[in-house]
Amino acid sequence: MLKLFRNIRRSLINEGNTNRYLKYAFGEIVLVVIGILIALQINNWNEVRKNHNEEKVILKSLQENLVLAKKHSELLILNEKQLKTSLLLVLNINYTSQNAEITIISDSIFNDALWNLESDLPILNIYNNLKFTNKLSLIRNLRLKEKFANFEADLKELDNMIEDRLNVQQIRIDAIVENDLNFVPLIKSNVPEINIENESKNDYSQILNNRRIRNLLSIKLTMTQDVIKYRETLNNEIKSLITAITSELKKLK
Repeated sequence: MLKLFRNIRRSLINEGNTNRYLKYAFGEIVLVVIGILIALQINNWNEVRKNHNEEKVILKSLQENLVLAKKHSELLILNEKQLKTSLLLVLNINYTSQNAEITIISDSIFNDALWNLESDLPILNIYNNLKFTNKLSLIRNLRLKEKFANFEADLKELDNMIEDRLNVQQIRIDAIVENDLNFVPLIKSNVPEINIENESKNDYSQILNNRRIRNLLSIKLTMTQDVIKYRETLNNEIKSLITAITSELKKLK
């Protein structure tokens, strides 16, 4: 093709027809420009298709990660509610009737209420990796990206709440073990081979009459309730994200 163009140009120059040569040269330039524009457009189409396919891969990865995060989140909520139940039993405030039978507090029940604490968060490794590599920019749905940003902010807020509860646990509640009871019987469930026959038994009714201890466990209870509410809110956000991604993937097919 280039050889043909050269032959035409040479022929026109030999003829000495400047007017025809200029028209031809202009036409050749136009053809070259059109060729470049077509090449750029094809390249742009290829890039758009590549990004489109990568966006689908990203959304599917996020969807799979969120499904696992939802299962993890529901397990964490269950653990929190079990802790709440133990605290209610120990504090004996889970009854609506004042004449209800008083629950006998065992070492295992008191141990659960005193020591159990859930500090994990739903894991979104895929989202964090995509954010770090700036791949989230390939998601074109602005509403979906906004939902992820809101979820990330709420997850951080939950992390702060859990950290506050952990600080209360470590600074104040753990001191109960050191100062107010015999801890050896409480570890029997974890170390079953130990002999506690000669250990003095804990009178939990008397221990819980101590206003300081009762207040500290009540603080743990109310903080746990706040954490449960926030975990449930986040779990609903995860469900909403899964639904939104499923809808977006259908549009991208």
